[in-house]
Amino acid sequence: MAKENESKPKGTKSSDIQAHLDALLSEDDWSSLPTRQSKEKKARRELKLTRRLRETFAEEPETSDEEEIEVEPEQEQEPVNAEPLLFPYERAAILSALGLTVLAGILIYLMSPLSQVMHYKVVGSESLSADTVLDAAQLKVGQPLLTTMHQADYFSHTAEERNPQIAGLKFELRADNTIEVKVNEIVKVGYVKSNDHYYPILANGKMLKDGEVNQPIGGLPLYDNFKSDSDLKPVLAQFGKLPLALRRSVSEIVWSPTDQNKQRLELFMNDGNEVLISADELASKLKYYPAMAATLDDKKGIADLQVGAYFTPYG
Repeated sequence: MAKENESKPKGTKSSDIQAHLDALLSEDDWSSLPTRQSKEKKARRELKLTRRLRETFAEEPETSDEEEIEVEPEQEQEPVNAEPLLFPYERAAILSALGLTVLAGILIYLMSPLSQVMHYKVVGSESLSADTVLDAAQLKVGQPLLTTMHQADYFSHTAEERNPQIAGLKFELRADNTIEVKVNEIVKVGYVKSNDHYYPILANGKMLKDGEVNQPIGGLPLYDNFKSDSDLKPVLAQFGKLPLALRRSVSEIVWSPTDQNKQRLELFMNDGNEVLISADELASKLKYYPAMAATLDDKKGIADLQVGAYFTPYG
């Protein structure tokens, strides 16, 4: 009995296995599978699908606008203490050596001829010589170049005080340590007579009392018959505007007003002619006289430049 009972379950088990195999091999009879196995298989499929989805989206996780992305703060790197290129005492030694080198260079420059004025070039003067201008300004070769240029106003003021013909000086540095001195000269326009002596007079009306002479020299005219400085000074200023060659062509200027012309002047020329002209038009009209005289063919007479311009021969 026992053997029969043992064999019976074996047969039952074999039949069950065969039934399962037949069900698996049959494509049309899936419904015959036990409900329990279908549920387990479905559960395994869902589990596999879930795992695949997790693995796929694990690389690029989705974030919503509402979720906050936490960013881990960067860790501050600890500073690396580098060794200094120069120690303090080395840096101090280098700076000291550099300062001494610069100081030595400055001292060498100041003691060398490169720091001194080698030459003065005087320009713009009419009757004053270069030595006269330099002496008035107290300028000498060998003076410190930079100091002289820096104190140009001082030397100009000194020249004005020492020489009344100098109205000012301007300095310009040229090559080879040369300073160009530009002179603003108050020109000498003639002579006035006082107590049987003749004194030079400048275009600004100043009389040079230390220039006393016995007779006019230098080809400049004598001013005669002027009754007041108010009449003389405008004439001096007008005459000073003329070129030097034209000023030297006049030997005498006489104040000779008439009823028709209260400012009439008589100019006696070195060529033997006489010119009549108004004082306030002296500079503007006398400049035409040389061209007029060139057409006279050596005739002598009176050139009237008061109104228009016409010539009347003598006799």
